[in-house]
Amino acid sequence: MHRVVEAKGNNNISLMRWAKNRKAQQWKFDPVAKVLRNMNWTNYIMEIPSNGGANNLKISGTISSRWWQLFRWQAPHLVNEKGKVMDVHGGVDDENRNIIVWNKHKGLNQQWDLVYADEYPDEPKKGELNKDFGLYVDRPFYVVSQLNSHRYLDMINTRQFVIKTRNGRTSQTWYFHQQSLTIRSKTNNQSWDI
Repeated sequence: MHRVVEAKGNNNISLMRWAKNRKAQQWKFDPVAKVLRNMNWTNYIMEIPSNGGANNLKISGTISSRWWQLFRWQAPHLVNEKGKVMDVHGGVDDENRNIIVWNKHKGLNQQWDLVYADEYPDEPKKGELNKDFGLYVDRPFYVVSQLNSHRYLDMINTRQFVIKTRNGRTSQTWYFHQQSLTIRSKTNNQSWDI
């Protein structure tokens, strides 16, 4: 699953699941001020708050072009003028995880790909393979046991999973829902849940 850096209003910058055309996930380099501007809040830029005295990253409407607002791309790192690099806090790949600046080390949580918005691949559409999940979007499928009888995963009482002989009912038919990234039942469109 691809996650990208997203601005959250005048709050922290965080790691979020990519969403097509979400401007808060797009940035541009301002060659005059030499800062990174957010495409949703065009008057806001990426900065280390408290004049560089903090570790988190935020967007700010005050442009001073000082070291805490200046970043450059040195693949695979986004580095500020004092050598701090953009870092996923704690190295945890979670949705809405804060992005901070930290001393450079060899961790994957500091390594980034720079993908221009017009080059970012579209999400798979109906019938296309979602490579991250190995499932085709909105394409009905069965889950078949490899035990001797090859029974099908079935849902009873709209919540309980069992295996049954193939019966042609929608309670044995599933599909991958791209927007929620979940497997859903053709019977009631509810997602699998633990």
